[in-house]
Amino acid sequence: MLWEELFNLLPIGIIAFDNTKKVAAVNDFIFKLLKIDATQHDDDFSLLIRQTPLGNYLFNGNKNGFFNLTLEGKTLVVKNTEINSRTIKSLSLIIDISDWEFYWHQLNDQKQLISELEDIFNSSYDEIFVIDGNGVARRINKVGETYYGVPVEKMIGKNVIELEKEGYFTPSVTRLVFQEKKRVTITQKTKSGKHLIVTGNPIFNENGEIIRVVVNSRDISELLNLKKQLAEAEQLVESYRRQLLKLTQEKIKSHEVIAESQQMKRVIEMVDKVAQVDSTVLIMGESGVGKGIVASRLHKLSRRAGGPFITINCGAIPEQLLESELFGYEGGAFTGARKEGKKGLLELADGGTVFLDEITDLPLNLQVKLLQVIQEKKLIRVGGSKYVDVDIRFVAATNRDIQRMVAEGSFREDLYYRLNVIPIIIPPLRYRQEDIPALIEHFLSQLNSKYETNKKFSPEAMEILRNYNWPGNVRELENLVERLLVTTEGNEIAVGHLPEYIFEGKRRSTNRVYVLDICPLKEAMEELEKQLVAMAYSRLKNTYKVADALEINQSTVVRKIQKYQLANSPARRPRRRVKEQSQN
Repeated sequence: MLWEELFNLLPIGIIAFDNTKKVAAVNDFIFKLLKIDATQHDDDFSLLIRQTPLGNYLFNGNKNGFFNLTLEGKTLVVKNTEINSRTIKSLSLIIDISDWEFYWHQLNDQKQLISELEDIFNSSYDEIFVIDGNGVARRINKVGETYYGVPVEKMIGKNVIELEKEGYFTPSVTRLVFQEKKRVTITQKTKSGKHLIVTGNPIFNENGEIIRVVVNSRDISELLNLKKQLAEAEQLVESYRRQLLKLTQEKIKSHEVIAESQQMKRVIEMVDKVAQVDSTVLIMGESGVGKGIVASRLHKLSRRAGGPFITINCGAIPEQLLESELFGYEGGAFTGARKEGKKGLLELADGGTVFLDEITDLPLNLQVKLLQVIQEKKLIRVGGSKYVDVDIRFVAATNRDIQRMVAEGSFREDLYYRLNVIPIIIPPLRYRQEDIPALIEHFLSQLNSKYETNKKFSPEAMEILRNYNWPGNVRELENLVERLLVTTEGNEIAVGHLPEYIFEGKRRSTNRVYVLDICPLKEAMEELEKQLVAMAYSRLKNTYKVADALEINQSTVVRKIQKYQLANSPARRPRRRVKEQSQN
């Protein structure tokens, strides 16, 4: 019969029990499952089944509900159910799920993998936007909500053209990918005001058709904001830089060269002479003697006075910034560089003068580049390949023994000779005692005007300051005058107002001769003698007083004055001599 054929074709085992709890019928699946020869069985299926391992479960176990069992390495599920028909009391349905378990594990593994991929997809810092071959949005990870300001579900299922029209993003990178048939990277602006950098990656089938576009996006709003802030900060720094240069120039212009001593007068005479030419000048002297003021005077008296005067302290700028500060840089020369590039200080000084203070602090690698600028009058910016012509007069200064540095190899010899075309040596303040009162009066006048005061030093205080050693030179003197003017009550600055260290160091150095350079001893002694006689005669105006001050005979003074042609000889003017005698 048809139902019997169907009964035997079912992929599950079926055992039917009659009202007497005997096996009334089984299908062919049971014979295969229990490995029974179907051609050699009698009508007593109960006995046949009982003789198998399955029989124990069927006849002794629970007849209702599900239960699992393992039979010869197979996993079976048994379902007992009551029928209560006229001939059949119950059925046992037996399903072999051995293969199902494998697929079940595979399914669980796949579910776990999908869950992991979902977590990765949604936890990505960058947006992942998947579009199908028709341009319809299929998947967007959670970060997209912060980009577009709406739940991603609201965008799923919509075409990217529609999303673009609704202003969720502008422009659509997917549209461009479909047009160009290749990877496209652009910047986008979203509905929530974000700025994104977006890359659309096409996926092709075997026919070369785009079946999917995967878009990766990153929020660069903060980066653009930082870039804007950096540009604004650079503009502000550049503004401060120019203002500082201007203030520095104005400050230097406000300082006059005070020269009462013969040493400083000769320095000023030399400065005024070399200012008329473009020769490179090397100013040497201790810290604080006024090298910057001398350099400013060189510029103001030169034909370049209308041009810029740029002061560069080679020791004050960090070494890693020094090259770009001096020579400038091209756009994109290094990370953080301005797009349009920047002129360096040397380029800004075109047509004027550059004062290289503390030149001995310049690194050796930059000494080579500086030498090239001095010799060839052109430079190359950092990251550039083209020469920039510059017309600059160089004035350098140092408070160190530059000749020793050349000998030790820490300063280039060729650069030293290029800078040392005209050397100017400024003696320290302790060797030009005549300048001290004049400098004090000069600073006092400026400060009285600045603070609207009318203060002055007592003669005793002035004399103590005149005899102080001044290790900080003119800079120390200027600072002390300002401190005393600000802190002293009343209009007179007296001895009691002077700081203690002035008295501790008031005795001047016993080494009162300042050697400027190496020369033959005979010439040095003759020069010293000439300076001493000239200084004493200029100050005292009387050969007898000069003789007393120098502790030599008056006749010797007269001979020395004649020898060095310091004045008309008093010996040839007897009336003057009688007058001098009468004064004594």
